[in-house]
Amino acid sequence: MKLTLKIPLAFAAALLLMFAGAFYGIYSLNQSLNVYGTTVQNSAANERAVTATLLAFKVQVQEWKDTLLRGKDPAMLDKHWSAFEAREREVDTLAGQLKSSLPEGESRDLIDRFASAHTAMGQGYRTGLAAFKAAGFEPSAGDQAVAGADRAPAALLDEAAHKIAAQSAEVSAQAAQQAHQATLLSAVLMVAALAASMTGAWFFSRTVTKPLARALECTQAVAQGDLAFEVRTQAGARDETALLLDALKSMQSSLAGVVSQVRSHAQGVASASDEIAAGNLGLSARTEDQAASLEETAASMEELTATVRQNAQNAKQAAQLAGDAAGTAARGKDLMSEVVETMRGIASSSGEIVDIIAVIDSIAFQTNILALNAAVEAARAGEEGRGFAVVASEVRTLAQRSGAAAKEIKALIEASAQRIDAGSALVNDAGNVIGEMVDAVQRVTVIVDEISTASQEQSTGIEQVNVAVTQMDEVTQHNAALVEEASAAAHALAEQAAELREAVGVFRLA
Repeated sequence: MKLTLKIPLAFAAALLLMFAGAFYGIYSLNQSLNVYGTTVQNSAANERAVTATLLAFKVQVQEWKDTLLRGKDPAMLDKHWSAFEAREREVDTLAGQLKSSLPEGESRDLIDRFASAHTAMGQGYRTGLAAFKAAGFEPSAGDQAVAGADRAPAALLDEAAHKIAAQSAEVSAQAAQQAHQATLLSAVLMVAALAASMTGAWFFSRTVTKPLARALECTQAVAQGDLAFEVRTQAGARDETALLLDALKSMQSSLAGVVSQVRSHAQGVASASDEIAAGNLGLSARTEDQAASLEETAASMEELTATVRQNAQNAKQAAQLAGDAAGTAARGKDLMSEVVETMRGIASSSGEIVDIIAVIDSIAFQTNILALNAAVEAARAGEEGRGFAVVASEVRTLAQRSGAAAKEIKALIEASAQRIDAGSALVNDAGNVIGEMVDAVQRVTVIVDEISTASQEQSTGIEQVNVAVTQMDEVTQHNAALVEEASAAAHALAEQAAELREAVGVFRLA
């Protein structure tokens, strides 16, 4: 059985025994208390009933005496005789109740005899009443007729009271004795349960401590390097201690196998580490030579990288300048196009001015003809047309001057139009030349951009090659350091292998 189940069951069994003894004692005490309480209550009730019956009986006898003493008065006779009969009925009732509550036995027989004697006493008192009346209500006559009639019932009732009290005391004593016996028996059972629990605990501890002691011996032997120690296991046991011993046995056998393998391979590790150390020395020397060559290559690549980077920067600046020149030529081309357009507008405006001058010349010619006609008409008018003739003369003069000015302006504008046409042709030629320059500059810019891009790509590639060479140099130097460390580690490994052989030699195998 597993310890996880065995331990709770052991504790449960011990506690069950303890609780069984305690519950038995409590049950026995409870039974005794119930018997004691029931008996005492019944006995007390019966004693109170006997006392009440005795009291009613004595009151009945007293009422008889009052009847004899005061019977000469008819009213008093009826009063006390009625009271006597009432007490008689009360006594009979109490006796009947007491008889029904008492168990079969001597007490009940005494009450039964008391009831019979009380009935006979009642008949005797009625005979005495008749004698009392016949004697002329003389008390002595009635008293003599019933002399001693109440003694027998009173004695029976008193005896029944004593008997009931004795039975109550006897039952109380029995209940106390039973309670004492129950307490004693409960204590004995609890002591027995404790002894059984201690004995079971001792045997149970032996089932746990013995395997643990064997496990301790095994661990101490392994700690001292003795792997040939025999671990004894219990056949068929499946609790935790048995599993622990099985695990220790498996651990011992596994550890013995590991130690044996380590011992057999330690020599191989030592020889292999010596060979590794020798190979690492040669590799370290070759790696150092390779590192020196890579360092020289890295220096040359750095110089080449600097030169290419400078060319790339110059190509980039040339590309920028070519771009600026192309932009300037493009703006000059745009300006020349605007100048050509302006010259064309001026030429067009000159043609319009020539047309306007022709109109003005025609107007001047017409005005001159009109002035001549006006002068002719003024001469015909004679004296009355003299003023109009003066005006016509002035108008004619103005018309002639306007015509002459218009001819001069026309001549000037025609000369200007000729020069403007010549300038427009020159400007068109200049614009075409500038356009060709812009195209050439743009082609140069494209070529310079391609040169700059190629130079940057070359610079980037050479820088990457330089970085790669530098990294190879660093890796080679690092490898050289690692080779030296590996060589040192190989020597250390050889030393540790020797120490391992010595350490494993401590263990003793079967």
